[in-house]
Amino acid sequence: MSDASAAVSVNPQVDADFRAPWPAVATLAAISVLFGVWSITGAVLTRVPELLVPSAIGLPFGIPALRLFPLGETTTTNWLVDCAAALAMLAVVWMRLTDSARRHPGGGVGRAFFAGLGATVIGVLAGNLIRTVYLSFVLQEGPGAYLASLIGGALVSALWGAIVGLFVGAVHALARRTSRGAAAEAGNDLPAAGESSMAEAATARP
Repeated sequence: MSDASAAVSVNPQVDADFRAPWPAVATLAAISVLFGVWSITGAVLTRVPELLVPSAIGLPFGIPALRLFPLGETTTTNWLVDCAAALAMLAVVWMRLTDSARRHPGGGVGRAFFAGLGATVIGVLAGNLIRTVYLSFVLQEGPGAYLASLIGGALVSALWGAIVGLFVGAVHALARRTSRGAAAEAGNDLPAAGESSMAEAATARP
């Protein structure tokens, strides 16, 4: 057994800290909040108006945004749907990263990065699916248009999820590296096997 593996096995708290993917989910939540700040998204859309093309054909823009109140003249229902979609996205990412850490406790930094990337793509897909279904009802789409919206929304969501997932994956990989470093330092503080045996023998003597 390697030193790193031994350190993790005798330091369950370190591994437990990684299994709770707070840094990655917090990063995604922060990006979601930024998407909800119009002073930021508006400036970006002014410089890159092509990003508005999906919205012009009834597809969701970006990733679900977390806002404290409705934006501009949008309805309260639209705001609540966006918030529900954002929370669903975060929940999916949390569950997938937790499951990945449970199934691959010895996974390295690379696995952590791709786990964060993949979880973000699926999370954005799940969140934007809620928004797509809502928009289809608002626009009163027929079956053909609804199917096209689902396919188009999935493609756009996968693209946005991959872009945002680069940041989430990087943070998740950094968290994996930090937890391994903490486990290695804790392992260095452990007594050697021979020292432990000698100590036990000395303690057992009358």
